[in-house]
Amino acid sequence: MAAMGYGYGRFFPPMDPTNPADPAVPGERAGPDEEGAVDAYHERGAIAAERGDLAEAEQFYEKALLLSERLGDGRGMALAYHQLGNLALERGDWTGAERWCMRALDADQRLGNERGVALTHYQLGRLAQGRRDFNVADHSYRQCLELIERLGDEHGAALTYYQLGFCAQEQHDLSAAERWYDRARELEEKLGEEHGASLTYYQLGLVAQERHDFEAAEGWYRKALEVNEKLGDEHAAASAYGQLGVVAALQQRFGEAGRWLLKALAGFQNDPEGIEMTTRNFIRCVCLAPLDDQRQLRDLWKAASLPTLLENDPDPPA
Repeated sequence: MAAMGYGYGRFFPPMDPTNPADPAVPGERAGPDEEGAVDAYHERGAIAAERGDLAEAEQFYEKALLLSERLGDGRGMALAYHQLGNLALERGDWTGAERWCMRALDADQRLGNERGVALTHYQLGRLAQGRRDFNVADHSYRQCLELIERLGDEHGAALTYYQLGFCAQEQHDLSAAERWYDRARELEEKLGEEHGASLTYYQLGLVAQERHDFEAAEGWYRKALEVNEKLGDEHAAASAYGQLGVVAALQQRFGEAGRWLLKALAGFQNDPEGIEMTTRNFIRCVCLAPLDDQRQLRDLWKAASLPTLLENDPDPPA
């Protein structure tokens, strides 16, 4: 049965454009009005990106970059490179992302900005993940981690541990994946980062499921679900519902599996991929179940007023 996974979408926190601790080359700072305009463009870009308007965000970051270049503001230029790189990563534009990341790396190295260098290594790790080159991704994240741990940035370390776990998991090194995820979980729980912890719980569930430790997997999915419901994250909750359905089916608790999968379908109402995956898992569940359970599952499907999709399994279980 298919699983909904996470991994690519976790962003390293960018430098604060208003933080005077972020380095700038002496003598390259603009006047207060112009510097304020650069910061305002960054802030408006971040707001646009947060609401998913990547085109508008790009316009603001490009304005910040142009003004920073005109003013000779190395700090503002490096930050714009990072943000434009993030947008390219979000779009899956790996060539564009690499171009922006390398410009950011060059700028931050010239500024002596170790945190910016660490951020670029993190972005290069995400870029390699997008290209499914997990060896390169692992190397980039380790370069990031070396700097981040030296700087004492626990939030950045937790994100990087998570991504190292994801790389190990994708390479089927489950022991290493579990070690990295546990390190991420410990920091996330310490820092009260509930959203990050919920993602890590979910991935630990996938690791346990791959090991056929279904009891442990169920425990992790329930922990993820508890946080997701508390935070009101319907999509993440739907993913947890779906995986609870899968592990119930793998333990031959077919009626329970059907109920979890129907809850997942409701949560995936705006996600065609999630709907398709969950529908296929429900069909497989019907195919694997004894006749009495099959009837119960078909009744559950009909009671949910869903289209008739159970007559023929388009992808029957092996």
